[in-house]
Amino acid sequence: MSELDAAAQDRLSELPDHLLHRILRFMDARQVVGELSRLSRRWRYLWATSPYVNLQLAYNGYEKFGNLLLLLRDGMVPLHTFCLHSWYWKHFQYERRWLLHALSRGLSVLEINLGSRDCLFQLPDCIFSCATLEEFNLTATERMNEILAPRSVCLPYLKKLHLRFVRFQDPSVVEKLNSGCPALEDLSLSQCLLGSFKISSDALKILSITDCKYDGIHVSAPNVHSLKLTVSGKIQIEDMPFLVSAWVYLCDGVHNLVQGGYDLTAALISAQHLELFRFNLFLQDMVEHSAHEALSFGKLKTLYIGEWRVADFYGPFAYFLEFLQRAPSLVALTLDQWKLYEKHDGKVPSLESIGKKPKVELKLASALTRDLETLLIRLSKSDDIGEFRKARRLLKEKTKPKETDSMVLDF
Repeated sequence: MSELDAAAQDRLSELPDHLLHRILRFMDARQVVGELSRLSRRWRYLWATSPYVNLQLAYNGYEKFGNLLLLLRDGMVPLHTFCLHSWYWKHFQYERRWLLHALSRGLSVLEINLGSRDCLFQLPDCIFSCATLEEFNLTATERMNEILAPRSVCLPYLKKLHLRFVRFQDPSVVEKLNSGCPALEDLSLSQCLLGSFKISSDALKILSITDCKYDGIHVSAPNVHSLKLTVSGKIQIEDMPFLVSAWVYLCDGVHNLVQGGYDLTAALISAQHLELFRFNLFLQDMVEHSAHEALSFGKLKTLYIGEWRVADFYGPFAYFLEFLQRAPSLVALTLDQWKLYEKHDGKVPSLESIGKKPKVELKLASALTRDLETLLIRLSKSDDIGEFRKARRLLKEKTKPKETDSMVLDF
């Protein structure tokens, strides 16, 4: 075969159908049907046998197109994934009809993205009784806040549930999810209105609750290995002995973990990788809470501390050294101001405005004996560089890192 013939050969069309379907699964159905079908006979009817349907409805005449697509699709092929992205603002009657059709075709993955700002979608109850569904992703808008209020929940094979801008109608919804999703492994709630939220699951492995509004959260999920939390109110986390990684952000309204009804520190002791924001509150909780005096972070390998201030080292620094003693396996420490300056548009309260914290006399155990592998510090050049150098010098003396990197950023 000559080089010209080799270049002219359509190698993509030689791929088997299942690979071509995977390539096309993320493309809008209208583009797959209307444009790619013109490439060759091989592509002309490929859409009709695809187990993936992706409808992005932001154009005129989408009702007719959606109806014909589902009507002419090969009914002998099970529908694995159905993605519905709708920006239409009137009644959603066509979208609900298509959902009913998809859910009756052995659906495994359902993704709904609602861009409407003027009316509620009102999820059909049949979504919550689909015996084949394994993954459900729902994203609404901040103004919309889609209401979650199923009459009942029976999703025996659901493993992944991701919700964004969703409002839980009442506490019974959570109870229905707990009992109706026995196989749930991955739960993500972002910018939702939760009310009183209590999750209890032995199957759950990944839990993310971020930027949500709630009255209180209680989590009983002993097999979670990945945890992500934004803490803005009372929260209770029971022991997570298999926790590997955790990301915890304490909001500005959180001032005292011990007195505020927050139970977090003890749940994090099994983590190997921690990303903590407003770390001084965790230190205060660990030192002042009598039940936490003997806590040991024996598995911790990497610690990322965000939103720290140079001024934070005046009082809590002794606490910080004690924390390091309780983490004998720590190999990497990062102190990063980037999120703090990003949040405050580059303007962080000065030392004078927040006040220097009184030094705390605390009897430390023996000096730190194990070495860090890496110590990374990022701060703004507008901060108190002199105080930063003192803190960095003391950290290097106490932790003896093999590799040190200090980045002074111009925010």
